Amino acid sequence: MATVLIVDDSILMRRNLKMMLTEAGHEVVAEASNGIEAYKEYVKTMPDIVTMDITMPVMSGIDAVKKIIASYPDANIVMISALDQRSMVFDAIQNGAKHYILKPITAEKVLHTINEVLHQESAEDEIAAASAPSGAGAGNAAPPFEIANKNGVFIVTLRASMGGEQLDALGGAIAGFQFIKPLKVVFHFDEAEGIADEALVRIAGYAKQVLQAGGTSKTVSTGKLLNARLKSLDESLFATIYTDLSQIVI
Repeated sequence: MATVLIVDDSILMRRNLKMMLTEAGHEVVAEASNGIEAYKEYVKTMPDIVTMDITMPVMSGIDAVKKIIASYPDANIVMISALDQRSMVFDAIQNGAKHYILKPITAEKVLHTINEVLHQESAEDEIAAASAPSGAGAGNAAPPFEIANKNGVFIVTLRASMGGEQLDALGGAIAGFQFIKPLKVVFHFDEAEGIADEALVRIAGYAKQVLQAGGTSKTVSTGKLLNARLKSLDESLFATIYTDLSQIVI
């Protein structure tokens, strides 16, 4: 279960959120009524999750996100907003917030969103462990895969050494990313000419999951034989294969 900081200028909203969270087993470690208080309480308590209202006095939720993320880039912040605040939610996401909940809030919405954010964090931990080289003499070896976020685009770099453990970790990461809007993923096959057919099938499945979630999936590969294998696997999915990341607007 998670420790939570609730940030909202409404006492009633804070009370409702606290009830929903504590009944589900989470621990509310602090509350704040504006962005300045939110930052101070975050520094004191270092919670697993922050629920952040957008419109507040003294300092808005968006400015609070910027301030917290500037000092703590791994902070898990979930925005709570009204339907007509979607543009502001997008601004918050662009500045580091992990997710959002539209009002009216329900326990189902709140708990589902928090579980998704925690799942994403767990998946990222799995990635770090699964992609790290292991064994003697592996210190200079490139990991089987890496994930980088460039301006909101997830670049998944894949190599021929991808195995079952790494594919499982990648699947968990892709599942965790699917709530992000807009979702943009680039599958970059780097030195992956000898990648196994089984790995290609699973990666194609992950690309389809991105599309089914309403996101975009693009492919970068310089290997002619690998490109032919990809097109043979799914001609529609891999209709366009770029040869360099610079060809994709990021």
